[in-house]
Amino acid sequence: MAAIVDIVTVAENENGTQSRAVPASVRLWRDRIDTRLGQLIRADEQACPTLVEAMRYSLMSRGKRVRPLLAVLTALDFGRDPQRLLDFGCALELVHCASLMLDDLPCMDNARMRRGKPAAHIQFGEATTTLAAIALLNQAYGVIANSDALAEAIRCRLVAQLSEAVGTAGLVSGQSRDLVERKRGVDSAGLRRINQQKTGVLFELAVVGGGTIADLPEARLKILNDFAGHVGQAFQSADDLLDCQQHCGTTGKDSGVDVEKAGSVHQLGEDTLRERLIGELDAADAQLDALGIDDSLLKNFVLSLFRRLLQGSRPQ
Repeated sequence: MAAIVDIVTVAENENGTQSRAVPASVRLWRDRIDTRLGQLIRADEQACPTLVEAMRYSLMSRGKRVRPLLAVLTALDFGRDPQRLLDFGCALELVHCASLMLDDLPCMDNARMRRGKPAAHIQFGEATTTLAAIALLNQAYGVIANSDALAEAIRCRLVAQLSEAVGTAGLVSGQSRDLVERKRGVDSAGLRRINQQKTGVLFELAVVGGGTIADLPEARLKILNDFAGHVGQAFQSADDLLDCQQHCGTTGKDSGVDVEKAGSVHQLGEDTLRERLIGELDAADAQLDALGIDDSLLKNFVLSLFRRLLQGSRPQ
């Protein structure tokens, strides 16, 4: 725990500005990801304009772009060309955005705010939002399948892995379990499974897919997968912590939606969840250390995501 906090503390200089935790390369690639996402969602003569507007409304709202950045930073950490991973990372962002649109629907989490503005179903209605999410999911597969930067065998492998991550082994089951199992109570193992399916699967695919494109050996891909799994658990713990925020203006989304769910901050308390988060980050840190990467961009980026929570204040 001490080592993690020491690293996070140096994320800000004395004047409060960010230093190594969010280097220029991360900001550069975040901008490139945003640009590419904007290029991918374009209206054509066959597309319904309202549908495209709903897709862009959700996709181009402010976001951390964590999943595509994890893929790109994997390549950078191993000295590979990150440009080859750009479309793959963007495909993951399309899937993530679609999952948020569906999760926010009244029949799911019934959330009214997302990323600081009205959720898509508030703005466009439930039917258009559902269709826009389906369109984003389908386009994600096409983005990977049509990527000129990837060999055909790799494209096929990544499409199959994405299908598994979205389907009954991943996001769909995770959301279903979150809606049903957490309301009637789950133990720690059950909660971990929900978190892995809701969040961890896309984190794992980001770094393993990135490592696959970068032609890393299977042993390193296994370590990267374990690293991302711990990061996903930490990320979900952080998300649960944010649910106790009093105002959606602080977090950009509704607060208090998990009051009755097992494993929530309302059930476990902030200290327990924060300790769980730190434990997962320590485990993730150990996995990256096993790879022997000096000054890892992956490590610094991940820690930058959690630094305010680890320092005992709420993230903005």
